[in-house]
Amino acid sequence: MSAPLETYLGWEKPQHNAGCRRTGWDIGIRTEERAYRYAGDGEPQAKHKCEDEFCTHGSFFTKTIVRLVCKACGAAYVIDGEKTEATGQTVTSTRYLGYGLPPLQKAGLLLWPARPQLGLGRAVSDDPHDFVVTRTGVKEVTADTAVGQIIQSRGKLGGLVWTALAVPDPEGRYGSQHIRWAHANDGHGQGGSPLRTVLAAARWIGARLAEQSGAGAA
Repeated sequence: MSAPLETYLGWEKPQHNAGCRRTGWDIGIRTEERAYRYAGDGEPQAKHKCEDEFCTHGSFFTKTIVRLVCKACGAAYVIDGEKTEATGQTVTSTRYLGYGLPPLQKAGLLLWPARPQLGLGRAVSDDPHDFVVTRTGVKEVTADTAVGQIIQSRGKLGGLVWTALAVPDPEGRYGSQHIRWAHANDGHGQGGSPLRTVLAAARWIGARLAEQSGAGAA
């Protein structure tokens, strides 16, 4: 149950040099169609003798290079990798990434869309995304701002339900490497009332947060 968090957490951001006030980057993407493959330590690869005329592991390969430059402070990054059927540049949109879409506000919380698992057995729904949940007023999802997550699931009879996790807790029983959670609801009776809608899941998370606040005040 980590897919929503993977959309927002675990990514590294390029850093400007100390004192730089800029936040953006001059970004360029370049493709080298016949980059030469080296064996290591700058030594050329042994002559390629594969009999497959369409093989993709020969002496030459297509390389994608991404360059990020800050002209103000001089920080620069060059990231390159081999372009294959499984790697390379993909032109898509925030609709399919989830990341970059605005959060939904439900039950006094913000629900940040994760990457939709389209075509992977998900039910037809007005909500194709799973969600990471934060309180209102939050500008971005971080390990410190996330207070829950909501994931589409199936009930015992195959109907659509939503599982939910709530209240970050280092000693929590539920969660992943990014965040452990104190409470879980499987959507159909374990951990609370069945969650038939995203709104119901958001309300369940809000109730767990309110219980936490009440316990802290006591």
